[in-house]
Amino acid sequence: MSSPPTTPEAPDSPIPAYDDTVELAPESGYNLDAKIEYRNLKYKSPTDHLNCPICQQPFIEPLTTICGHTFCKECIQECFKMAKDGNVTRGSCPLDRTPLDATNINQLFPTPLLITNLVDDLKVYCLNQTRGCEWNGSRWELEHHLDFDCNHTGVVCHGIRHDEVDDEGNPVKCPRLVERQYLGKSSECAHKLYTCKFCKKQVCKITENTHLETECLFNYKTCDLCLNDCIAQKNLEKHRENCSHVGHITCSARDLGCKWMGGNETSLEIHLENCPLFQFMPVYQKLSDQVSGLATENQFLQKQINKILDSIIQGKITNLGYAENLETISSEKSSATDQQLLCVNFELDRLKYEVNEKILPFISKQRQSEQESMMSNIMNDSFMMREDLNLQRMVINSLRKQIQFMMFSRGPHRMMGLNPMSGPSIDNPMAPPFDVRPPGAGSYMSYEDMAQDLLDSSSRSSSEERICLKL
Repeated sequence: MSSPPTTPEAPDSPIPAYDDTVELAPESGYNLDAKIEYRNLKYKSPTDHLNCPICQQPFIEPLTTICGHTFCKECIQECFKMAKDGNVTRGSCPLDRTPLDATNINQLFPTPLLITNLVDDLKVYCLNQTRGCEWNGSRWELEHHLDFDCNHTGVVCHGIRHDEVDDEGNPVKCPRLVERQYLGKSSECAHKLYTCKFCKKQVCKITENTHLETECLFNYKTCDLCLNDCIAQKNLEKHRENCSHVGHITCSARDLGCKWMGGNETSLEIHLENCPLFQFMPVYQKLSDQVSGLATENQFLQKQINKILDSIIQGKITNLGYAENLETISSEKSSATDQQLLCVNFELDRLKYEVNEKILPFISKQRQSEQESMMSNIMNDSFMMREDLNLQRMVINSLRKQIQFMMFSRGPHRMMGLNPMSGPSIDNPMAPPFDVRPPGAGSYMSYEDMAQDLLDSSSRSSSEERICLKL
């Protein structure tokens, strides 16, 4: 980064000056709207067992072949391009020369989610580390950090420049790249020059911090060793190294951040009585021991995981299944673990016995009460059905009696006009069907007279009807 110009702006000039010599090197970090180059990442965690066999770097969009090998998507496609026919969809495995068809999902398919998640969880540093960003985190968090959170990401300034105008006479916007941290709420260009608050040198937002830390002679700081408050910030570190007032006795909690230093034991004892970091030392030591134990356990587990990962990458384990039992992966079994398993099995058997002893009788009792209630409901239903049948039987008997009464009440009246001695015979086939003459009459009754007689017989007295209804 070049130093800002020293020529100050003219006091009577209406147009402010801008430092156009400050430029952001695109190759030194990440700029917004650019593609993230995962090949340029610097990894914080080890990646030995998650590297592509072709590029020897952690997998990027890994694909697995039918023969069980895993490669980066870009690497395997580049291998297909380098084949004799130049076909990007057909080729062979770079390790065992198995024919592969990229269009067939059964021959070249995405790597199991287990491997993809392990690669994405690798710890990486920010791409803007050379610009001063100290962030580190998982690889899957890098894109969000660069696009939204990182103050060192390169963005276009878009600040208003008053020294240039467009065809319509309006000020233009600055098209140069600057770090996000230099974009303020105002619309002024970050390259605008102004006077340093300690000296009279012209600086802008981009060069101010560098000027105060390495150039300004009037930016005074206080030395925490000798309490001298007239030390320029650019000379502060060198002054601490050569400070003649530095004592030879330090606090026991210096590793925790205590910066106290003295020249005798008496001052040290007085300091330790009131030092909060020294009082925190026992707790810190206990936590340190626990962390060291967890670190040892983590190393052992990491070795087991690495062995499994090696088997997956080399194709010994396919389809997320294990070609060998877990006992062969970790054959060391401690007697303490076996004892714990026995205790767990014994506890399970005891709990099962208590469940059978206390809950099963309750369940059987509940079932017995349900059966009794069901039987009582069935008996009540049968009683009601029996009463309904008796009622229907009584209704049927009453109807039968009414029909009999109607037949007997009409029968003698009809028979009164019939002559059983008359009717068709062999000797007289033309005779009427029956003789309808009343007794003592000398001629037959006509059909009209018989119908009128039936109508008269149907109009019974009210007393007969009441007797019929009673029956």
